Amino acid sequence: MAKKSAPKLNINLSSHGKATVGKVVYGWTIDAGRAIIVGIELIALAALGYRFIIDRQIVDLHDQIKVQEAYIAAQAADEKTYRSIQERLKNIKMTNEETSAKVTIMNEILKAIENGTFFSTTLSISGRTIIIDGSTFSIYTLTGFLEGLKQYTSISAITIDEINTADDGVRFKSRIEIKEMAQAVTPPAN
Repeated sequence: MAKKSAPKLNINLSSHGKATVGKVVYGWTIDAGRAIIVGIELIALAALGYRFIIDRQIVDLHDQIKVQEAYIAAQAADEKTYRSIQERLKNIKMTNEETSAKVTIMNEILKAIENGTFFSTTLSISGRTIIIDGSTFSIYTLTGFLEGLKQYTSISAITIDEINTADDGVRFKSRIEIKEMAQAVTPPAN
């Protein structure tokens, strides 16, 4: 039988191979630092990738805005045409209402002349003003005529500029102002 050899005994007096608390903490700190750096680099890469996605979306939105601007610019001529038509229709309506009011009042004046209420009458129209320069047999017929005109809602004012008595009756000069936009001409109640 062979002789068993005795175990070798090693004694290490240097602290090189010994694990101390400081070395363990130092090692964990370095490992944790490495993990933190790797984590931060991953977050930075993710942020960079997200930025590329956001930049692409911004470019797409700018492209869509340019397409919409081109569409709106193409519709601008049509919009101008529609606005022009609306403005002309508004002017036609206003002119029609004013003309209707003038014609209705002129018909009332002509009716009074036909009935013999007035004689030697001169009518003139200027803008929204009708001027009557005439003669009547008495002040009562003139008053009745002017009271009848007050019933029209399109008249804003009736003014007697001049009134004189003469041998053949009463001479007068009267001004009738018509509202700018007559909404409705209401005939007098008979």
